[in-house]
Amino acid sequence: MRGPWRVGGFRWYWMASSTQSVAQGMQFLVLIWLMLELTGSSLQLTGVMVFLYGIPNTVMLPFGGVIADRLNRKYLLIATQAGVGALIGVLAVLTLAEVVAVWHIYLAVALLGVLQALNQPARVTTLSDLVGQGALLDAVAQFNAAVHIGRIIGPPLVGVLIDGPPLIADSFSVWGIGTGLIANAAFYGASVLCLIPIRWTSSAAAPAREPLLQNFINGLSVIKNTPVLLTVIVLSCSFGGFGMSHLQVVPVFAKDQLGSDATQAGVMLLASGIGSLIGNLAITFMNRAWLYRWLLACLVTMAVMLTMFGWSTSFWVAWGLFLVVGIVSLGTVWPLSTTILQLATPAEVRGRVMGILHFTPGFHYLGALPLAFVAANAGWGWAITGAAGLMLLVTIWFGVGRSSGRELAAHPAPAA
Repeated sequence: MRGPWRVGGFRWYWMASSTQSVAQGMQFLVLIWLMLELTGSSLQLTGVMVFLYGIPNTVMLPFGGVIADRLNRKYLLIATQAGVGALIGVLAVLTLAEVVAVWHIYLAVALLGVLQALNQPARVTTLSDLVGQGALLDAVAQFNAAVHIGRIIGPPLVGVLIDGPPLIADSFSVWGIGTGLIANAAFYGASVLCLIPIRWTSSAAAPAREPLLQNFINGLSVIKNTPVLLTVIVLSCSFGGFGMSHLQVVPVFAKDQLGSDATQAGVMLLASGIGSLIGNLAITFMNRAWLYRWLLACLVTMAVMLTMFGWSTSFWVAWGLFLVVGIVSLGTVWPLSTTILQLATPAEVRGRVMGILHFTPGFHYLGALPLAFVAANAGWGWAITGAAGLMLLVTIWFGVGRSSGRELAAHPAPAA
């Protein structure tokens, strides 16, 4: 075995991360399908569900990093993942008993947002507890691979569990949303079991330094007064709030516009998972001197492909376009933004700036609500085109229209 795989704790942690990622890949498809069944395919109420998840997820995320530093990360991960599994399990019982209501889902997703906001920072920072600095880069790469595996396996798996496998779906009565929820909870349970044998090498609580709110405000101040940092952060916020607002409601798009069942909706999300993996691998071949140009190229390409995707009426045409969207979005934009900020930020304030960057993914969920309302009233084509257009407008305005953006594009990045 090489690198981090020589560490027994890392092997268990990789299995825990893989099973948790599969569970997360299943989660929104099965919850959205449940909401669509309860509400008669109400797009607005589904958008509200995603929004309710996004509010605590976004607000609590900065606190999650501090809590991850001050508590035992092993027990924090076990508690949050077990809590998520328990919430999904309760919804499964209510669904199978045919007593589940919309407010049950709303309450559950709000609590899920809190738990997963506490879980995510601990999940990432745990890697340095398990492996030495020399193996950390490989450990991060393997951790990212686990995340991509989950995004590839989870959605189609739960889609099949909802509809039933082809050829034998009508032979058994076990398939359905309740079955999908049980499987979802089971994967979270499996991730908890994989965490239990791990021995943390260093998980001592960090001493309290600057108050969290003051730390956050100071980070904003640094970004505001540094044009290069402000440019990349604004582009990241636009990417999240506009460009990625479609991601959580793609199952509704597949059902409404393409006439898809749950299995096909899962296959559609599979395209995004494969695309993000391809994009992540493609970064290794990019010229490090021109990362900002690559970032702009990915954002512009994403806007074009996303617009075409929004107007698609053929499943496989939409699938191919969504694959390309996955390549130039999650697989590239996020790691490119992270790398550019790491290179451009002084070491003494890097933690604060990166904390602000990690605040932006929550905009994915918040943007789903206005997107859903526009789609319900004007159609998916106009809704997704509008979101892609706003992202493109911000990209042009901040990315090349301001002097800081032009400076980034004109000069090669310093060596890492």
